[in-house]
Amino acid sequence: METKLLKYIVLCCVFTALYACKDEIGESSIDDYFLNYEIEEIAVKSDIPVGAYLHNPKGVLSNEEQWTRLTEERVEATGNVGPYVRPVLGQYGLDVDTLGAIALQQIIDWGNEAAIDFFILPVVSEDRNRVYPRNMNSGDSAFINLFQMKNDTLPRIDLKGMKFALMVNMDGFCSGLNNSTLIEKVAPTHIVETAIVDPGRELEPGETPETVVVLDTLIPRVNQLYAFYERISDYFADPNYYHTNGRPVVIIRNSERVYSENSQKLYEGIREAVRQHSGKEIYLIAQQEQWTPPARFHYFHMTGKVDAMTVRNMCNVGGGNWERTYILPQMMNENLKYNREYAWNTYGVDFIPPVSTSYNYYPLSATAYSEPQVPKDPEEFKKYCNVAKMNLGHNPMVIVDAFNNWETNSTIEPTEEGYGTGYGTLYLKLVKEQFKRK
Repeated sequence: METKLLKYIVLCCVFTALYACKDEIGESSIDDYFLNYEIEEIAVKSDIPVGAYLHNPKGVLSNEEQWTRLTEERVEATGNVGPYVRPVLGQYGLDVDTLGAIALQQIIDWGNEAAIDFFILPVVSEDRNRVYPRNMNSGDSAFINLFQMKNDTLPRIDLKGMKFALMVNMDGFCSGLNNSTLIEKVAPTHIVETAIVDPGRELEPGETPETVVVLDTLIPRVNQLYAFYERISDYFADPNYYHTNGRPVVIIRNSERVYSENSQKLYEGIREAVRQHSGKEIYLIAQQEQWTPPARFHYFHMTGKVDAMTVRNMCNVGGGNWERTYILPQMMNENLKYNREYAWNTYGVDFIPPVSTSYNYYPLSATAYSEPQVPKDPEEFKKYCNVAKMNLGHNPMVIVDAFNNWETNSTIEPTEEGYGTGYGTLYLKLVKEQFKRK
């Protein structure tokens, strides 16, 4: 009882003091709120380079339950809170087969319609049990071959000027790493490679007819990292690989998981490995989680001095951050502005703003109905685009996140216009209008 009485007395004192000071501080006004401003349309004076993440949609589009959540009528009372759209291409997957090649051709045609300059291909991973040049996941390299038109058994892809860039998944190099177990000090990887014995060759003592060991060695983890970037650099000579100012672009995913004793030395090692192998000066872009501050990654890619940083889909306001959905364009702008200024002024690292249409996690997970959603809205999307234009870096570029991420309905890929909330090719047109000269 005494505690409640004390709280009551304190509250009365506070309100009395505030009322007494009202005449001195003046009446508060919404006009004084720092987020109370409009996002204005910014005219494009010169074409802005546009990249777009390309996802392999096989997981959602080939899963009947997830396809249902993507396409079913939205009924919030029953928890059906999906986007209620149907992709024009249907339940496709970007497999390395005829149907995958046909789907990819249509995607490229749409990308050109949106005036996208380059697609960032699905993330590539290393094969840590092999050495160069076999140290890339075979499925990843097979998909890249479609863009390179090196698969003679499938329909030929006509890029029509479209470029491509690679995104590297650093996860594989991070197994077991933490702030006391660094990549330079972790135990080397034991690699044993075998090969089919040449027919007719006389077997050595201890060999079997099936396989023979051709390599048995220990390789330091950091050397494997450098060797993987050498493998990546094999693609830089392709005339369709995207370059900025003569430098091949590579996006780094999960760079914040690479614990290093000296990140600047580590990244310089990557650059030197690429120089020696390909003669190219690589342009590295580190991708951070959305809504994260660059100072959090001081000991990672920031002191590693990557060329630029970007962030993922800013329409992802999960984790119960409902307040962000009310004035999302303004909150986006403040966050991106902070990232851009802090990264440049503190580290000399440039900034590449993302632009997204929406976010809805329900297609992937039926339990996501309680999370904040950002639906597609053409007028809001224009604001997101203008926020990106307000926060261009010294080397102007934007990244669309994403072209076809159906897991979260983060897409500009066309949907059937007469079905549900379908929008046809509207967002292709909007991307071109927002980032290219009229």
